[in-house]
Amino acid sequence: MQLEVLAYFAILNLAVGLGSPLGIAGIPITYFLKDRLHLSPVQLAVFLAVVSIPVCAGFAFGFIRDRWRNANWGDRQYLFVCALAAAAGYLWLATSTTDYYKLLSIVLIIVCVYVMIFASAQALMTGVAQAHGMTGRLSVVFSFGYFTPAVISALAGGWLVAHASVRGTFLIAAATTLVIVMQAFWRLEAATEFERSLTPYENGFAAIRRLIRHRPLWPAAAIYFLWNFGPGWGTPMFYHLTEHVRISSELFGTFTALQSLFFLPTSLLYGFLCTRAPLSRLLWWGTIVAILQGPIMFLAMGPTSTIIVAILYGLFGGFATAAYIDLIMRSCPKGLEGTAMMVANTSMFAIAGSAGNLLGSWIYSSGGFASAVIITTLATALIVPLLAAVPAHLTSTRDGERIDAA
Repeated sequence: MQLEVLAYFAILNLAVGLGSPLGIAGIPITYFLKDRLHLSPVQLAVFLAVVSIPVCAGFAFGFIRDRWRNANWGDRQYLFVCALAAAAGYLWLATSTTDYYKLLSIVLIIVCVYVMIFASAQALMTGVAQAHGMTGRLSVVFSFGYFTPAVISALAGGWLVAHASVRGTFLIAAATTLVIVMQAFWRLEAATEFERSLTPYENGFAAIRRLIRHRPLWPAAAIYFLWNFGPGWGTPMFYHLTEHVRISSELFGTFTALQSLFFLPTSLLYGFLCTRAPLSRLLWWGTIVAILQGPIMFLAMGPTSTIIVAILYGLFGGFATAAYIDLIMRSCPKGLEGTAMMVANTSMFAIAGSAGNLLGSWIYSSGGFASAVIITTLATALIVPLLAAVPAHLTSTRDGERIDAA
């Protein structure tokens, strides 16, 4: 059963990661805006912030998922309908002339339906993880579902910028999205059991009050916000490496791919250790190492050193990411997995990313790259005092030992 669960969510997360606008189409869209439409760093950051609005409001999509699901299909109804809508949006972009406002509007729609897909996938994974004591191992699956597509997207995206059209990229993204449509017909037994064990119906206001009063969720959400608040990453790093270090588009794709690729070894290490050590200990280890992630960016001064920095960046971040996702899964209240995961994970990720990108772009334009990296490092260091606010009963167990998330 556990192998089937791991395979199911590995395939689903990979398809979502590759098919979303941040996946295979991410780098080609960025270069299209920079080179074809000649956007400045701030203008590019604004575009990314606008299309991230649905992700920032991801809790609303999670709430919709928690309140309305078909009795027979459950979460699979959202996987099927929303994936079809996203594929149609990609096909529209691929078969018509694209300008700034058309690209912005259609990408925004695609992001909306993908957020709904993500809400359903995360909620289903969290419910199954809590029911079977698999939050640690499925947090590793979640990390693989994020970083493996990031590696593939970075390598393919950098190559597509140099050798293919944006139209071809959108066709590939549409084909990948159709994998999610097909997965909607896979009936996972553990998922069916989770659907049957849902709590009785409660009205919307009662559900919101219960979520707000669920104290374990908020330290986990704050930690994940600080972890993803990176004024030194995103647009500032893109312009620093391409304009000052002067690396090529293909090397930037390789740099981005290696960053994500080397998250995977330390994520796997977490999967090995989470069944042998309590989460509390793993959170401290991961955070202390993660603080070192920021300063290494100062070492990127040429092609070789940039590659080394990408490797170290990933190795320093993979363990902490898996630990924080594990904590979030353990912190979700029963029956509100979709809303809670979207609040603590997706919305925090998007809000922190957009805020950090906008602030970092402004700092980069006025004060340089070093100032942006320093602020990023300080934000990560602030996670240390927050660890003391995490309820001890959630972190005192190893993966595989049942905990009462409520």
